[in-house]
Amino acid sequence: MKKLLKKVLQWIIRNPPKYKFVFVLWEDANSDSSWNELSTIEQMLPTICMSVGFLIKKNDDAFILASDFTTDIKNGQYVISEGGNTMVIPTKNVLKVVQIPLKIQPK
Repeated sequence: MKKLLKKVLQWIIRNPPKYKFVFVLWEDANSDSSWNELSTIEQMLPTICMSVGFLIKKNDDAFILASDFTTDIKNGQYVISEGGNTMVIPTKNVLKVVQIPLKIQPK
C-alpha cells in the first residue's frame, strides 16, 4: 500500500486537480419545528453556512462543489475518476468565496 500511495502522491504533485479548492460562506434558510414564543420567532435569522471543496462549476445559478475525488488507472495513467460529497449552492446565497492553495509535499 505504501508503494501505491507514493506513486499516487507523485502523480498528484505533477498533475494537481484542475479544480480550485475553496472555502464558501453562504446563507441558508433557518427553521424550527418546535413551539416557540412569538418573541423568539421574531428574532430568528437565516443561517450562515461554511463549506469547503473543489469548485467543479460556477455559473449564474449555482456553485457546485465536490469534497472528495477517487483515483483510477485508465490507459496506464492515473486519473481522477469520480467526485463525491457534492454540494450545490445557489449563487444568490453565496456571501464569500476564498481559494485555498493546495501545496502537496512529497513524503
